[in-house]
Amino acid sequence: MLDTFKNTINNYALLKRKDRLILGISGGPDSIYMLHKFLEIKEEHKLNLVCAHFNHGLRPEADDEEKFVKKICKDNGLKCISEKKNVAEFFQGDSLEQTARLLRYDFFLKVSRQEKIKKLALAHHKDDLVETVLIRMLRGSGLRGLRGFLPLSKYKGLTVIRPLIETNKKDIVDWLKKQKISYCIDKSNLEDKFLRNKVRLKLLPFLKEFNPNVAENLYNLAANLSLDYDFIYKVSLDNFNSLKRGETKKGIKLDLEGLKILPPAILNNVLRIAIEETKGNVRRLESRHLKEIIDLIMYRPTASIVHLPDLLVKKEPDFLIISIP
Repeated sequence: MLDTFKNTINNYALLKRKDRLILGISGGPDSIYMLHKFLEIKEEHKLNLVCAHFNHGLRPEADDEEKFVKKICKDNGLKCISEKKNVAEFFQGDSLEQTARLLRYDFFLKVSRQEKIKKLALAHHKDDLVETVLIRMLRGSGLRGLRGFLPLSKYKGLTVIRPLIETNKKDIVDWLKKQKISYCIDKSNLEDKFLRNKVRLKLLPFLKEFNPNVAENLYNLAANLSLDYDFIYKVSLDNFNSLKRGETKKGIKLDLEGLKILPPAILNNVLRIAIEETKGNVRRLESRHLKEIIDLIMYRPTASIVHLPDLLVKKEPDFLIISIP
């Protein structure tokens, strides 16, 4: 188990010697396992570790879980920073899971600024990746989404690493039981209330009836798509930079004629990059939105406008203007 952890770190260059790290610790088996693995390599890599726990306030046992995490950190001589927010109070029509995720990441960013640490370790494992791929298939994601999450990514200047991405959930739980290490159990994970739980509890077992290796195949699919997407993204980014013609007050200008001659796959990704640069993310962006922008570029008259979620796209004689309303 330790070899797998170390190999993942080495394969994806997740750590440097004397790194300073925030560990996202929920108290569940995955994050507790990750914490213990980091403790095992702490001296070898001369790591400075700070734990961060976000209390979502959604379950009666949430406060006990916060106390549990604080005690583990204290017992191991680690600083623990926690924050409690009642996520339900911030829920405004988006999914409750997404609201919780955004608040949790805001908390991690706050800890990053407070501690002046730019790297965050999260305990997403191999099974989580497989579930994410299936969820994104169901939602009609493209190549980018079907990669799932990456072992190393960026979030608003924060480097996010996932050193358990090659580790199975079963191995994690078996190791904790063997070592007699306690952890918290989130009983809501056993309910089919959320889509991820339905995928884990119903869809994956059903698919395994057709192919017992379906989870491993989906994991390999995500890994292969990551390689393909990395190449397409690099070409798309080069094209975006060459077609960018400056910025407006609330957005950017792209060369219209240059966009028209791009291959469809590159054009799609250039537009994604432009939108992400304009509003900071591609949340709520769907394939139908990209099709509408492409229709605007190719066929609609000058001065035509497309209104998208949190976005306005206008066709001028020589430029495509993408801006925030």
